[in-house]
Amino acid sequence: MTHESANPMEQKFLRFLLALSLVLGLFPPLTAVAQTPQDRGLLLWTEIEGAFPLIRLKWPAPPAAVTGYVLHRKAKDDTAWGDVIAILNADTRVYEDSYVEIGKVYEYRLTSMNGLNHVGYGYIQAGIKVPPVENRGKVILLVEAEVTDDLEKELETLRKDLIGDGWRVLRHDVSRNATPEEARQFVVDAYNADPENVETVFLLGHIPVFGSGSETRGPDAHTNHNGRWPADAYYGYMGDWTGNAINMIPGPVSLQVGRVDFDDMPAFGKSATGLLKQYLKKVHKYRIGEMTAEKDCLIDDVLKGQSGDFSSQTIYRTCSAIWGENAAITNSYSKIERSFTWGSYNGWGGPASVASVTGSLLKTTDIAKWPKDTGMIFCSVFGSYFGKWDYKNNLMRAFLATPNYGLACAWSGRPLWYFHHMALGETIGYSTRLTMNNGGGTLRYTPANSFAQGTHIGLMGDPTLRMFPVFPASNLRAKKADGKVILSWNASKDTNVTEYYVYGSFNENGPYVRLAVTNETTWISETGNMPFYMIRARKLSKTASGSYYNLSQGIFAAVIGLK
Repeated sequence: MTHESANPMEQKFLRFLLALSLVLGLFPPLTAVAQTPQDRGLLLWTEIEGAFPLIRLKWPAPPAAVTGYVLHRKAKDDTAWGDVIAILNADTRVYEDSYVEIGKVYEYRLTSMNGLNHVGYGYIQAGIKVPPVENRGKVILLVEAEVTDDLEKELETLRKDLIGDGWRVLRHDVSRNATPEEARQFVVDAYNADPENVETVFLLGHIPVFGSGSETRGPDAHTNHNGRWPADAYYGYMGDWTGNAINMIPGPVSLQVGRVDFDDMPAFGKSATGLLKQYLKKVHKYRIGEMTAEKDCLIDDVLKGQSGDFSSQTIYRTCSAIWGENAAITNSYSKIERSFTWGSYNGWGGPASVASVTGSLLKTTDIAKWPKDTGMIFCSVFGSYFGKWDYKNNLMRAFLATPNYGLACAWSGRPLWYFHHMALGETIGYSTRLTMNNGGGTLRYTPANSFAQGTHIGLMGDPTLRMFPVFPASNLRAKKADGKVILSWNASKDTNVTEYYVYGSFNENGPYVRLAVTNETTWISETGNMPFYMIRARKLSKTASGSYYNLSQGIFAAVIGLK
C-alpha cells in the first residue's frame, strides 16, 4: 500500500483522524509480546526518484505486533516535529512522499502503535541530490602541549586535512597540568569572538578532564564508582557551568565535541603518544578513502533489552539508514577475524571488559591481540563501568587503539545515541551534540532512555569524521605564466567523480573561496593574484537515505613568489 504526503490543507484533517482513531479504538491493542531492539528502533530506508521527484520510505514488518503507524516529517533545521502527515495501517510497508524538492533535506519520524501505546520509533533523514557542504565552520583543536613535538608531522597532516574538508582550524596547545577551567577558556574566548562560525571542539591528547555528577552512583546505577564521570560536554556548553556535582548538562550544548586520549592504556604496549600517532595516521588514511571494512555491521548483544535499555537499537537503526534492507548485519561472532564499518557490544561489563554472546568476556587485553586487519571503524557500546572512560585500559578507548581500525566510540544506552544523519553526510560530532541535547526543547528523538542530557555523554574520537570519504585528486601543481596561474592535477581514483571544485586563498590557512567548478584536470586563473590553491573532487554519493553531493579532502599547492 502506498500513500502520498499530506499537503498543508490536509494537515488538520489528519490530526483529527488520528485523534478519532485513538478515541474510538480504530487501532485496538493487541496482545503484548516481548520486545526486541528492532521493535524499539524501527528500521527505515528510502528509495528516491529524481524525475518526479519522490522519496519512498520503506520498512520491514516489525517483530512485535502493531496496529498502525503515525508518520511525521520536518525540514532539516526545524526545531519541532510539527504535524502528522500520515496515519498508516498495520500492514503498510511503503510510503511515497511526492511533496519534496530536489536539493532539500527532510527528516521523518515513524511511530509504531499498539492501540494507544507507542511500540517503537524509526528516524531517517532523506534527500535527493543534496548540495555539498563546502564550509563547515571553525574547529577548535586543543592539543596536549606535552606531545606536540613528537606529533609534529601528524598534527600538520591533520591541520591540512581539516582545512581540506572545509574547516577553519583554531589550534591551542594546552598543558595536561592545566585546570579544566583554564583549558575551556580558550574555547569560550574563541566562541564568544565568532559564535556564528565556531562549530566544533576536538580534544587531542590528555586535555584536562572535567568531572561531574554523583560521587558514588553513575549512569550505570552502580554505587561503587570511585569519583565523578568525565564530562566533556563541559567543553561544548558555552554557558555558566558552576560546580561539578550536577548530573544534567546545565543547558543546550553549542559545540560538537570529541576526544582522543590514550592515557593509562598499557595493554597495547605503546605509550599514549605512540597510540596518538597511530590514531592520527589512521584518521588520515580514512579521510582519503584508504580505510575500508569487509563487513557492514557487527552486533554482539547479550542484553537484548534485559536491562530495559534496548541499547543495540542504535546500530540497527543506523545500519538501516545507511544500507537499507541490504545491510549485512552480523549478530554474533565466535572469534573476531573481520573488519566492520559499524560495531556494537552490549553486555554486562567492567572497566575493561564486556560480556559477549560467545559466553565469554571480551577484554581490552583481547582487543590488544586482535589481528591488524580486525576492528570496527565506528562503534556503539553499552555496559557497566566502561562508559566512564578514564579507567585504566578502558574498553571504549581500546577499540580506538587497534592498529588499522577504530576511529570513534560512544556509550549508547543511557541515553541512546542517534547516528542516522551520518547516512546523508553529517559528522559524528553532529550526532554527539544532538544526543547531548536530546530530551530538551521541542525536538526530541524517542526513546532517549534514562540519563538523557547527562553530563557523562561523550564521544571517544575525532568529531569531524563523516562517512563515505571520496578518493581525492593528487599531485596538484601550480605555476605562473604571463600573469596567469595554471593549475593541473591527477584525477581521483574514484570513477564516479564527475567534477572538481577549485578554491583559492590569500592565506595558507584559509579561508578558501571557490573559484570554479570543472570536469577537467586543469584550470587557469586569468588574474593570478592568489598564492594558495586547493582542489576537491566531487561525486554523488548514494545511501539508503537518498543522495548527496560529497566532496573529497582537498589537495593543496602554492604559487612560488606570490606568498
